[in-house]
Amino acid sequence: MRNKMRWGLAALIFLLIGATLFVSLKNRSENRQVETDLKEAKELRQQNKEQPKEIAKEQPKENAPGTPPPVHGHADDTVHEDEQHIVKDTEPQIASKDYEPIQVEIPEGITDPEVLAAWERVQYIANNIWEWGGVPSAETEALINQLMPPPNGFSGPTGHSDAEETIDLLGSLDRNDPRSAAVMATYLCEGLVGGLGPKMGLVEMGVPAVPYLIPYMLDMELMPVLRSRALEVLCRIAEKHREELGGIVEHILIPRLEAILSEEKPDYFEEKDAKEYLPRLK
Repeated sequence: MRNKMRWGLAALIFLLIGATLFVSLKNRSENRQVETDLKEAKELRQQNKEQPKEIAKEQPKENAPGTPPPVHGHADDTVHEDEQHIVKDTEPQIASKDYEPIQVEIPEGITDPEVLAAWERVQYIANNIWEWGGVPSAETEALINQLMPPPNGFSGPTGHSDAEETIDLLGSLDRNDPRSAAVMATYLCEGLVGGLGPKMGLVEMGVPAVPYLIPYMLDMELMPVLRSRALEVLCRIAEKHREELGGIVEHILIPRLEAILSEEKPDYFEEKDAKEYLPRLK
């Protein structure tokens, strides 16, 4: 019995000694890690303190007042002033108002001075599209160059390849730039596109669109449905801008509506337009 107690006490002592050694070794390992971390943190702080000084040494000094800016060369033997020291006065680029007016063909044989004055009004509008406001857009200039002349079958040198792309391009035209009217009228009245988009755009542009639509309205070789497109837009513009159009409504537009209704078998679309708008414009 005493022997068992002795062996038990001995085992307990060995366990206590082992546990003490383990804790001691563990603490030493942790202390070493802490010392290592502290050393690395100290080195990092020292590097951060020294780094701004190194950067400051690399930065060029500012020129003294009256000293010309430094120059640098290129492989092509050209020498330029350092751009960091140049302050250039740059003016914003303003889009041009240039455009090619439509050539208004006044019908021959007009004897009524009021009718002649109405056609001269069409001619005046074509030559002065900016008189009714609007802002030239450089983006619209680029789009016009891409859209005009219109492609044959949505392929060709203008770059747009299908109807969907063309509709997107037309929708990107700035309606506040009256030069867009020529493009929209061409695509709408030559049957390249349809829908409300171009119609609403032309109505919104108003008076400057009129000279581009009248030739389509009067072209008897054109399909009636396409003449109807021009007629509808013209009537809607006339309702909003009658005074600005002068005698165009009384001596060009209304006579065309009356002529349609006097035909024995008028086209369905043109007759529909005439019946709707003639009472509203008279």
